Amino acid sequence: MKNPWLQIPFQDYENHMRDVGQAQVLRRLLGDCLRLYSPGSFALIGCATGNGLEEVDPAVTGVIHAVDINPAYLEQLNQRFVQILPGLSIHCLDLEIDPLTFSNADLIFCGLVLEYVKPEVLIPKLLQALSADGTFVIVIQQTRNAAFVSKTKYRSLDLLSSYAGMVSGVDLYALLRELGVEVRMQYDVSLNDSKSFRVFHCCRSRISS
Repeated sequence: MKNPWLQIPFQDYENHMRDVGQAQVLRRLLGDCLRLYSPGSFALIGCATGNGLEEVDPAVTGVIHAVDINPAYLEQLNQRFVQILPGLSIHCLDLEIDPLTFSNADLIFCGLVLEYVKPEVLIPKLLQALSADGTFVIVIQQTRNAAFVSKTKYRSLDLLSSYAGMVSGVDLYALLRELGVEVRMQYDVSLNDSKSFRVFHCCRSRISS
């Protein structure tokens, strides 16, 4: 079965994310992380057309990796950011099967990706791509009595309904600990009465000898 992310026009995706208010929140969360950690190298996993890259200060972050499965999304991202982010590298990857093709990222931001790529598959790849003292940030969606993919007039997003799966925050925390990951921070950001984001700031566990 063809991955539904390859069948959704970038205009539909962008408009849908803005209409449901998720694009704005993800951009704010990403900007907060960039200011908090001031990474020299940064990776945006599931970057789509680059929402949030406006927050990157190229004087601070000289290396930027943008990763997505959809080449049409990445072409839009390249057109928008190649001139203002000279350290930009673009990676067209299927995260279920492909390894990440970079390493030593000081900050990795992974927003609303684990709903489509198994956590037990992707998180080890994030760890391999992380610098020794780096941080990776995961954002997952939590839903209460509502459709996981919000209904908008952009009906191509309906393709995701049978493909997406909600990630349990409790199960994710347990998996992170099992993989030797320390969760520095964990908090919720409300979107509306039925949906919120849960945010994890993570690093490799420091076990004193």
